[in-house]
This record gives sequence, structure tokens and C-alpha cells, in this order.
Amino acid sequence: METVKRHLWSSKSVFVLAAIGSAAGLGNLWKFPFLVYDNGGASFIIAYLVMLVFVWFALLVWEIALWQKSRMGAVESFWDISKYFKWLGWAMVIFVFFILSYYVVVIWWGMDYLYYSLKSMFGWWALPWAGSGSDFFFGNILGITDWVWTPGKISMPVAIWTIFSLLLVYAFTFKWAKSVGKVIWFTATIPFVTLIILAIRAVTLPGASDGLSYLITSPSSQLWELATWTAAWGQIFFTLSVSMWVMIAYGALKREKSEIVKATFLVALWNTFISFISAIVVFGTLGYLANQSGVDVTEVVKGWPSLAFAVIPETLALFGTASAFFSVMFFLTIFLLAIDSAMSLVEAIAIPIKDKFSRFKWENITAGIIMLVGLVSIIYMQWNGLYILDIVDHYVTQFAMLAIGLVELLLFLKYRKPLLKFIEQHNDWKYTFLGSSYFVLSWIIWVVLLSVLLFLNFQWGFFEYDTYAKADLMTYGFYPIILWFAIAIGINLFENWKK
Repeated sequence: METVKRHLWSSKSVFVLAAIGSAAGLGNLWKFPFLVYDNGGASFIIAYLVMLVFVWFALLVWEIALWQKSRMGAVESFWDISKYFKWLGWAMVIFVFFILSYYVVVIWWGMDYLYYSLKSMFGWWALPWAGSGSDFFFGNILGITDWVWTPGKISMPVAIWTIFSLLLVYAFTFKWAKSVGKVIWFTATIPFVTLIILAIRAVTLPGASDGLSYLITSPSSQLWELATWTAAWGQIFFTLSVSMWVMIAYGALKREKSEIVKATFLVALWNTFISFISAIVVFGTLGYLANQSGVDVTEVVKGWPSLAFAVIPETLALFGTASAFFSVMFFLTIFLLAIDSAMSLVEAIAIPIKDKFSRFKWENITAGIIMLVGLVSIIYMQWNGLYILDIVDHYVTQFAMLAIGLVELLLFLKYRKPLLKFIEQHNDWKYTFLGSSYFVLSWIIWVVLLSVLLFLNFQWGFFEYDTYAKADLMTYGFYPIILWFAIAIGINLFENWKK
């Protein structure tokens, strides 16, 4: 197949920044600290680093290398490997689309907080969530109903901010590598600055040491619990955007002779750095809140969504005259991390479409994606949207993406020899341990772990999740997943029949 002409990354630095921007998202700032909090502190961190070094880094290299070599998006690249597995590319394109449809709504949550923080900083009024972060988040922001089948209304502020988020994503991506390459210097670097400022403030708060001790201590027994390792495994899976075709899309925009391994190492390193700085920010502020409330740190957080949008905002409101400034810093960081990830999700969808319909302009493809995402996101703008989001996210991340990742690995086995040769030719560290044996060993570990985790998830949580009824899970999770896979396989069969 003829490779579609597209703008490429202007330099290695731009690719690394773009990939870091994609990998480092909301999961680094709210999910990673909560998983540390919920899985034994240092035990989780040890498991996370072990999995990163021996498993995840290799897959990240595989994905970037495969599409740098093929010069195409995920769908057509899988066609080259096997004409019977083109559906795999279309399946993830569909799933990424639906992830994006609720991700833009989450961006709105942060933007609304940023709006109130800016008004407070300029003296227009006090922070409205002071003293009651949960009430403000679940009441004022979400207007949440009592259950999933009680939809309520569409909040106009939610709709306005979501539309604004979509327009920003379009403005930043409609020229692809050309426009993203310019924006990324700001959106991927400012979060480093704001996180460092927040971390310095966090470690100097009264009681911060009580929270920070969670990062270096833990019950030794939790290091050997399966839950700790699966939590670490899942966090790296999603924070590095593997098996989501994002790194595939970014690899397809690299120059064919570009170095692979060292660039990928920088992406993994800085993504991990952002996670750890975020943990310092969060645990320092949790220690402070526990100190002010007279409770233990373990009693402060009840769930990961409320961590970023209820607990931490309430803590920032206790900073006195500096409350508004640090609130602006925190929610600006959330916004920039989220907008980078949203940009990468748009690209992961658009590149396969451009490969298939080369006559369409990038601007039109991007506009079409943005409008469709906006229509689907209306589901999550309703007052029961958080429940639907939770169910959809559970089925996509715990089942669909794991299944796609496992099939992807099996295809890598078929294509391993030419790909390993390509990696070796584009590896400045070829004389280190990062050779063919390392990548093959990581692949074996990957297949075993993915198979076990997928089996356990099917056994324990396919029709049982949180307190949702089976009918809720079937309606918003199981049926859509089956339909999306059927559509992807149907497209593959139709194209094979045509040829």
C-alpha cells in the first residue's frame, strides 16, 4: 500500500515532548498517587519500577518501532502483518474514540475549577469549595443524581466548557505534526514547572512528613500481594498509552532513520518522573489535610476521582492568602496534562482514517472526529454521567484493551525477526542489555501476565463491579463492547471480501 504523505516530527526533541505529553496525563496526577495510597506505598512503587524495566519499556519500543518502520497507521500496518487482523486496528480506533468522548468531559471538570481559581486570585470571590470539597465537586460541578438510571438534565456550564475543550483540541491538532509540534513546547513543559512549584510548597506544609512517609514505607506483606502487582501493571499500561495506537500514531510520524530506544527511554523516564513528582504533591497535601483535620492520613481519601477534584482542592483552600495562586497552579497542570493526552487520542483516530481515505484533508478529518466526539460526550454531560463514565471505563480498560493488547503481542511474535533487526539498527545503546534477548524475554513475560490478568478479570469482575446491578453493566458496558468488536471485525471481513 502506498504510504500517505503527512507532516513528520521536525526533530527528535519534538517527538519526545509529544510522546511525554501523551503518556503523562491525568492518570499521573490523580490515579498514580491514589494507587500508591491504596496499595502499600513503597510496595506499589517497587512493583511499578520492576514492571516498567522488565516488561513495559520493551513493548513501548516495539510499538514505536513497528510503525516507524511501516510508515503507516495501526490499521494498515496490521494488514501488512496479516490480512485477517486488520480488525484489531479498527477495534482500538473505536475504543480510543469512546475514551476520548468522556476524557473531554473530565477536562471540563478541571477547567471549571481553573475558572473559579482565577476569579478568586483576582479578588472577585473566595474559593467556593473551601471547607466542602466533596459537596462542591459532586453537587455544584457534577450535579450528580442518586443512580445510573436517573439521568437528570444537561448542565449548560458542562456543555459550554466541553465545547470549548473540543475547540482547543481541534485548534492544536488540525495540522497534525506541524501544529502539534508548535503547541507541545508549551503544553508539555509548563506542567513540569507547575508541578515543581507545587511539590516545593507541599513538602514545606505542616504535617507533610506524615503523608510523604507513605512513599518510603509500607507493610512488607503487600509487596507479595497480587493486587499490588496488577495495580502497578495496569497503571503503567495506561499511563504509557501502549496498545492504544497513540504511540503507533506518533511512531508513524517519526523519520524512518530516527533513533528509537534512547528516545523511548526518555519518554518512559520523564513520564515516571512526573508520576513521582505528582505523588509528592499529593501526599504532602494529604499529610497537611490530615494534620489540620486531626485524623490519620489513611482516613482522608475515599476514591481516586475525588482525590483531584475534592480532597486536594479542599486542602489548597487552607493555604491562606496563597490559596488561589496554588489552586491556579494545580488546575492549570491538570488542564495541560489532559489536553496533551486528548490531542494524542485524536491523532490515534485520525491517522488510520487518513490512511484509508487519503483524499480527505487533515483539517476535515479532525473536524469530523471532534464533532462526533462532542455528540457522544453529551451522554456524560448529564447528571448521571459519572456513573456511565465509570462503567464504560471499567469495560474498556479492564477487558477490551487487555484483549487487544494480547492479540497485538501474538502478532508481534509473527513479525519479530524483521522488527528486532530494525530496532537493532536504530538503537544507539545496542551494546547494552537492551538487545534482542531483552526484548524477547519481555515479550514472553508480557504474554503470560496479560493472559493471567485477563482471565482473572473475566472470572472476578465481568458482571460484578462496585455496587452496580448486572443490568447496568450489561447496558453500558457489555453490549457496547460486543457491538464495537463486531463492527471492527465486520469492517475487516468486508474489506477482505472486496479484495
